[in-house]
Amino acid sequence: MLIVSAGMVKAGTGLNESGRKYCMRDWGIKKTAAGLMLGALLVQSCTLIPGMKMKDNPANKWYRDLPPTDQGAVVVVQPITTDLINQLVANEKVETRILTAEFSEAPDYYRMGPGDILQITVWDHPELTIPAGSFRNPEDSGQQIGDDGSLYYPYVGDIQADGMTVPELREVLTIRLSAYIKKPQLDVRVVAFRSKRIYVVGEVNNPGVLPLDDLPMLITDAINLSGGLTVEADKTGVNVSRDGKTYAINLKSLYDYADASQNMTLVHGDIVNVLDRDQQKVFMMGEVRTPGAVEIVNGRMTLAAALGEGGGVNQVTADPTGIYVIRGSNGDEPQIFRLNSNLAFGMLLAERFEMKPQ
Repeated sequence: MLIVSAGMVKAGTGLNESGRKYCMRDWGIKKTAAGLMLGALLVQSCTLIPGMKMKDNPANKWYRDLPPTDQGAVVVVQPITTDLINQLVANEKVETRILTAEFSEAPDYYRMGPGDILQITVWDHPELTIPAGSFRNPEDSGQQIGDDGSLYYPYVGDIQADGMTVPELREVLTIRLSAYIKKPQLDVRVVAFRSKRIYVVGEVNNPGVLPLDDLPMLITDAINLSGGLTVEADKTGVNVSRDGKTYAINLKSLYDYADASQNMTLVHGDIVNVLDRDQQKVFMMGEVRTPGAVEIVNGRMTLAAALGEGGGVNQVTADPTGIYVIRGSNGDEPQIFRLNSNLAFGMLLAERFEMKPQ
């Protein structure tokens, strides 16, 4: 929510004198911001919505000593400055590095599992090799790893193949067959990959299940194999769920700016969810000419653009020194930013300040 403070306080609010002073210095807001809200904060909100209080950073010239109160918690309001914007950009880069590190643990080799079908060839020993022939599907003539992860092979018996790579299985077979065959030469390959899969849901043309094979599956591969993005898809809103965690992937950076750090390698069990554009909105409230929801088009919107979409601030009633941006999600402590558009470079700062969905 973007909040532009009103320029006046109406009488008869029901507050005592100290309460009025508090409202005039420090606008009260309800601690229910679940995302980013863009608009103008009415001073009367102090009486209508008691709760969390906004207090400017002591370094901010708007800061005042406020009377103590036992209602809600105090949240520091951060003035929008060049240093703040640079810090937010640096924080995003740190988050990208953390994300890259989380996804860098993808296995280098395919590890077999239940359901995979193998073709095992022992050279010069046709009795150990099931002939495939030119008219026979290798999947029909291969040997399948059982549900318990075991694989049976003549002379060798049962092998726990679940979790093995092809080189590891070849080595085990070679060692065990050496007791019966002098220097056995083996070839092992997976002819049907059935044990590993990922799921692609949301705004793709063909959502469903994709098998993983011995080639790395990247996020863009998964989307392309699912028919590509629909017209309602949001390129900046792709979430990958893994082991109970959800990671936000910015495909716009990948598609438009060739940022390969966003093109992560997927592993078994990952769920790729392409969000729709309906969730990519900023909410304008208060002393703007056109309050309401504004859609973030093509993945990017600045504070200046959001104000423009709202028709600008009301020149009569708005306080241009009090433009608030409230940001928070999933119960996190909200962040509150304040822009003083009276400053000579105020709108330049607004043009650099990036808005977030919700």
